[in-house]
Amino acid sequence: MSAAVLHKLGGSGPDILLIHGFGSDRLSWLATAPKMFQLGTIWAVEYAGHGMAGNDVGDASLSYLSRAIASQIAGKLTKPFVVGHSLGGTLALHLAVRSDPDMSGLLLLAPAGLSDVPANFFIDTLPELTDGAAAHDLLKKLVVRETLITRRMADSFVESLNDVARRTALRTIAAALKTELPPSFPPDIPFTILWGEADAIL
Repeated sequence: MSAAVLHKLGGSGPDILLIHGFGSDRLSWLATAPKMFQLGTIWAVEYAGHGMAGNDVGDASLSYLSRAIASQIAGKLTKPFVVGHSLGGTLALHLAVRSDPDMSGLLLLAPAGLSDVPANFFIDTLPELTDGAAAHDLLKKLVVRETLITRRMADSFVESLNDVARRTALRTIAAALKTELPPSFPPDIPFTILWGEADAIL
């Protein structure tokens, strides 16, 4: 399986690429993406250890994950505007530094690692979950409106961790998140950072 998988969500016009956060997948954009269809062609990418992507995290670096994303979108997207959430924000920044492909701008939503590492309790606990109730309690910390996180979602996530390789991949990415410094912002790419005041993870 590929270390990154690209999905076309809808819309038409300039390419807009969405990169999800740690422990998430393309489905995290389902409520947001349709509101963006009038702005362009909306794509979502899943990277190793998440969604439909494989579990090969390569040399265990965030740079490796960004290279996998770059290879997946090469020749398919033209100068995309990239939106990244949490770890996806950091990966978007790695992608921008590569300048391959060229991008038109960045929107980083609570990007991981720019001010401090994500809360260790979250990134350390997530790959170890074995119980739906515990998963439900942890995942609710991602949002202010806790009703957005259902027990069914939590049970589904725990079920995905029955794949030992997936659990290992998430542990490896968590370790990289705690040790790697983010790259500098490229001087020629416009960017915006949005952060929630009630963010409990970052």
